Amino acid sequence: MVSVEKENAYQLREYLQRKVSESAHGDPFKSSFLRFLGLSKDGGSAFDATKLSLYQRCAVSGLDVWGVTVPAQDVSRLLGQAAKIDSTPRPWVSDVFGVMAVKRLVDRLNDNRIVREFEHWTAGFLAQQVGGDHLNLFEKDIATLIRSGESAVYATACVPLFLHYQAIRRIDDHQLRLSLINRFMHEFRQQAQADSSTALLGVMVYVFDQINEDVAVVPPKGWSLDDLLIFLEHVPVGLKRWTWEDAGRTKGAVPAKWRVDNEYHVQNLLYVLLAPVFSDIADEVYLQPVGQKTPRVDLYLPPLNTIIEVKYRKDAKKSFPMLIGEIAEDASLYRADAKYKDVRIVSFLWDCTRATQEHTKFKEGVLKIDGMNGCVVISAPSTMNE
Repeated sequence: MVSVEKENAYQLREYLQRKVSESAHGDPFKSSFLRFLGLSKDGGSAFDATKLSLYQRCAVSGLDVWGVTVPAQDVSRLLGQAAKIDSTPRPWVSDVFGVMAVKRLVDRLNDNRIVREFEHWTAGFLAQQVGGDHLNLFEKDIATLIRSGESAVYATACVPLFLHYQAIRRIDDHQLRLSLINRFMHEFRQQAQADSSTALLGVMVYVFDQINEDVAVVPPKGWSLDDLLIFLEHVPVGLKRWTWEDAGRTKGAVPAKWRVDNEYHVQNLLYVLLAPVFSDIADEVYLQPVGQKTPRVDLYLPPLNTIIEVKYRKDAKKSFPMLIGEIAEDASLYRADAKYKDVRIVSFLWDCTRATQEHTKFKEGVLKIDGMNGCVVISAPSTMNE
């Protein structure tokens, strides 16, 4: 074990990156795993796949980074091998990351027979490894993933975050994700003194990098529904600089007018404003049909489990009672989908008529609708006139 003083997390990250790169040099699986994680920029494989053992070929193929292919019959041949020969464990018995890669290959083959063979194969050694002192806590979590899949419960923060950033098992609860990030940073710092495998250290560096991108666009404490509503209420502050020119600002320029003529223009505006904060924002999400009707969500923010329902009032023909009726119908349709039955819904109305005297009563009406969690009404800037 090497004692390393690394107070700064970024310095520790660079130290661990160098450590795993040096350790992976010349090792087919390790170098492939780092490439899989995006931590290696090698232009091509530095090994001859034909000279690898069957297990190594299956593991490398599962990572799908060099184009190494393994026929289904060869995969079955590996899965038919025992965990020990003359009481000597085979290489994969304590190599949970390699076995995870083999599972990726098995899943990609999409063959029920091979899936059953894989389950039987891992049953011969994984449970014993998890129950003993052969694996550390992180490796036990990977073993749990292999054995239990989506129903797995993890003891570490690193593994569920790894699965989240790999889009294998998303963590939609933003507060839960922030809690895991805080725990992970403690786990990450412990690696300065730990004697962990190259694969685990690679995962640590990968998760650290993903978190760095994640928190760069999200406030440290995350957004709450109240934060979102305050943000939307303040959209008019920025609209004072909305481009609407009577004359070009430069010589010979045609006057520019940024028109907001439709509901989808308002939806696009909100997307532009919110996407830098909520990187996983989704727009125009189709839900499960309700009879002959197929509901469509305007904007959905997974971290807040919140739908933003956009409305546009062009003129007096679209009355406020009509708008309230539409919002009530939309809300009931959204919650008919089991996936969104607990969703929070915020209505956002862009009022071109600037009927500010009606806005308070309208908001009161919308908030009386069962399941509505917020209502924001803004008037089109007065400059938006022909």
